[in-house]
Amino acid sequence: MKINRLILIETSSPGNLGAALRVAANFGVTTVALVRPKAALKDPIVDQWACGARQYVDIDVFDDLDTAAADSRTLVATASGRGRPDQPSVSPSQAIDTVLQRGSEGTALVFGSETRGMNREDLDRCDLAVRIPTDPAFPVLNLVQSIAILLSHFAIENSPSDTDQPEPAPHQTVEALMAHLHTTLADIGYLDPDNPDRILRKIRRVFGRAGITENEAAIFRGICRQMDWARRNPRNTDGGRFNR
Repeated sequence: MKINRLILIETSSPGNLGAALRVAANFGVTTVALVRPKAALKDPIVDQWACGARQYVDIDVFDDLDTAAADSRTLVATASGRGRPDQPSVSPSQAIDTVLQRGSEGTALVFGSETRGMNREDLDRCDLAVRIPTDPAFPVLNLVQSIAILLSHFAIENSPSDTDQPEPAPHQTVEALMAHLHTTLADIGYLDPDNPDRILRKIRRVFGRAGITENEAAIFRGICRQMDWARRNPRNTDGGRFNR
């Protein structure tokens, strides 16, 4: 699920504003609404931190949240964990579930200023307040960190799984293959007897990156069995026999 609109209230740092535009473009957000921005869009620092993102995002400026959110159907605000212990809030996952039930079309994420966050009046206008889980000893995140975390939650947690991708083999299947490889490669003298794990570790990494399947593991086991047979029959010249 992709969020198409961000609303930033009283953003004061040109660097934060530019970085926020960059994160918005990273996640396909098409519109950023600025409510009473303290940072000037013409400030060159904005473009420095945006790194070219402004060409991908439409930016509008408003006097108040009501006007900025007029076309939105669901407003998801962010709530700091500091100073407002009684603020009703949900986790990012809970917010996503609620948004899906409501219909994701027209959803906007709302972020307050770097120094004060969102005031009570603006919070009351939002449908949900999300609190990102952080360490209670230091719970306050930077504005751009919060934007990136929430956008990634919405983008990743509800991405459709690739049903064409075969499932990786169970751990026990991979371990059985590695044990067989260890024995076979040691028997044919391929492994260093003093440090056999050096090569085996690299093979394991290849299998891990590939997500080796049960069928592929079975093929490698067949190769090992054929090498085992060939080692036991060194004088055979008829091309060997299939021992899969």
